[in-house]
Amino acid sequence: MENVIKNTETSNDKYTTYRAMTGRHKLAMKHGFFLEALLIDYAMLEDRLTAFLWHSGITPTSEKLSFGGRANKADLKKIYADYSGRDDTPKLRNISGKIEAVRALIAYAKKTCDNQSKYCKLLYDALNTIDLDKLSEALDGVDKWRGYRNEVIHAAMKKDIFSLYEELETNAQLGMDYARVIDKAVKKLKGRPAIRRSVRMPAKKDG
Repeated sequence: MENVIKNTETSNDKYTTYRAMTGRHKLAMKHGFFLEALLIDYAMLEDRLTAFLWHSGITPTSEKLSFGGRANKADLKKIYADYSGRDDTPKLRNISGKIEAVRALIAYAKKTCDNQSKYCKLLYDALNTIDLDKLSEALDGVDKWRGYRNEVIHAAMKKDIFSLYEELETNAQLGMDYARVIDKAVKKLKGRPAIRRSVRMPAKKDG
């Protein structure tokens, strides 16, 4: 399906959009437009989780959200199987699948890395520069936050208005707080382009 809205094409475009959206979030929080803030929160969480997976070498390109490429699919399937106890892989088109993939990487990083491929060793070392406990707590928070956000988006007209307003501001801020924790982790991985190069994936991300 063709996009209705034009995508960013360069890193400068992405930076401009990122700054504009975080600026709108601040204005929305200041002036009480918490429903708009929730929308931006969700977009930010999806984007930062996608970036985490890209810099980890899980997604081959920005558009192709498959779980691994030709050179590291077997490694990633084992990492996910060790975490989940299943032979399948997470569906990265939805936010729950992205979260599960990140959790699998956290679990991998907390184990001893012995006799692994070059890719796995680079990934392991990079993940261990991140505050993994804080990241894990943020993902737990996102799970709870998503339940609230989904009720607001899909069933707001059925909710008691006073109950709806009671937690709206808090959750509008929480979503951005969680996104910033994930973004901090992304910045750690961004400085490790060798991860993607080790499996012959492009190390420069545009758009």
